Order: sequence, then C-alpha cells, then structure tokens
Amino acid sequence: MKRNLLLLGSLLSLNVLLAGCGGAPSVEEVRLELQHRFPEARFEREEHVHLGRLSMAFVHGVMRLVPDAAEARDIVSPINSVDVATYRVHNLPDLDRLTGETRFERQLARAGWSNTIRAREADGSRTWLFTRADSGGSLRNLFVVTLEGNELTLVRVDGRLDHAFAAAIAEHPKKVMDGMGSGRTKTAEAVPAGQP
Repeated sequence: MKRNLLLLGSLLSLNVLLAGCGGAPSVEEVRLELQHRFPEARFEREEHVHLGRLSMAFVHGVMRLVPDAAEARDIVSPINSVDVATYRVHNLPDLDRLTGETRFERQLARAGWSNTIRAREADGSRTWLFTRADSGGSLRNLFVVTLEGNELTLVRVDGRLDHAFAAAIAEHPKKVMDGMGSGRTKTAEAVPAGQP
C-alpha cells in the first residue's frame, strides 16, 4: 500500500497536465500573464513536467502490470493529464498590486471554469483554485496557481477527477478526515470577491 501511495505521489509530483483543454490557458500562458503584470519580476523555470494523454496512457498501462497496485490504479486511471511547473521568482513586488481579475482568470471563466478558491495567506502569498465540471456536474479539470514571494507554482490536472478523488478518499478515509479538521492547520484570511 505504501508503494502504491509512493507511486501516486511520484506521478503527481511529476506535474502532469492536459494542454489546451477547452480554451483554458497553459501553465506558460499564466506565467506570461503574471510576468506582464509585474514587469520588474523575473520568473526562472525550475521544473516543468507535462504528462499528456499519451504519456498518461503509458502510465496507466504500466500500472496494470503491477499486481498489487489496484488502489493506486483506481486513483490514477481517471486522470488524463497533469501539468506542473514551478518558477523561482526574483524581484516580485508587493502582491497587493495584483488587483482585479487577471487575463488568465477571464480566459478560464470564458471556457466554463469556476474560481472555487481565491485566498490571500497571512504571509501575503496568493492561491487561486479553478475547477470545471462537465454537463453532468462531474469534476473534469483542476487548475491551481500559487504565487509566493519567491516561487510560482502552476498545476493543472484533467480527467474524471471526481472518480480519482473518490478513490483516494475510499482508500484513505482517516487521512482525509484528519487533514480536514484536526492536525496541522494554516491560517489564511478570506478574500472578498473582486479583490486579489
């Protein structure tokens, strides 16, 4: 079971993403938008891992060959693509200058995405969580943007994410519940709509 979790963690940390799905911006387009907003800042790529449909099909095939990876297969098989990029940020000014909607937020909204979470943490960092459901209400896409003083992290995951999350919760319900209420907590202030 630990091996399955390690395999899943490795796959997700590889930062796989389905590019160009539904008119949503790529991770590189989001970085360019932030670069435009903060011309004095420099975003230096540290990592970028992209696993599209073909790469994920290969991963799914390999996982079928692992006899005791049924739980991990249940979690990973609904995922079609993952894209994760991290950038070292130099000379980022005060994030309070990031007012109003960004171009990537408008582009995601036009493509049917919802801004599920927009948070400003106590340390000044910003996190946006965008989701998109299909016509039946099933979660299909997830895009996370986190901008901290010295790091930008962009993650996009596409597939039948409701099935992946359900499989993960079914496999480890106690860990999920521990993470939702007890244990470590982070303090973040709520950001009213229309604010950065």
